[in-house]
Amino acid sequence: MAGTETLRTYVQPWHCDEMGHMNVRHYLGMFDDAAFVLLAMIGHVTDENFGWADVQHTIRYLDEVPRGTAVVVTSELVKLGTKSMTVLHRMSDAASDSLRAEAETVTVYFDLKARKAAPIPEVYRTKLEAL
Repeated sequence: MAGTETLRTYVQPWHCDEMGHMNVRHYLGMFDDAAFVLLAMIGHVTDENFGWADVQHTIRYLDEVPRGTAVVVTSELVKLGTKSMTVLHRMSDAASDSLRAEAETVTVYFDLKARKAAPIPEVYRTKLEAL
């Protein structure tokens, strides 16, 4: 599978619902953690001027993730625009490598003072393209 590993974690019992599999709210949390790792990998640190804001999530739940499962999330840049990027995060079982879920996320580079999208700086563009 293409992509860069951005998260490796373990599904705890408290991640699970009464049916014994990971509740949907925790998928987004894990995909969000993976996104922050991706941003750290390109050298971004949020300051008082700029950050990143997710504007769309599309999640596909492909197979149950029971408690006790070790999962790996890989992240792949799908599209890089002037002010936004689209990243596909894939969650797989660490032991079997079977795909369990995918999240496609559209994120904008965000001017925190103007409160609107801003052009992605070239330094980040270059690092994103290299992943």
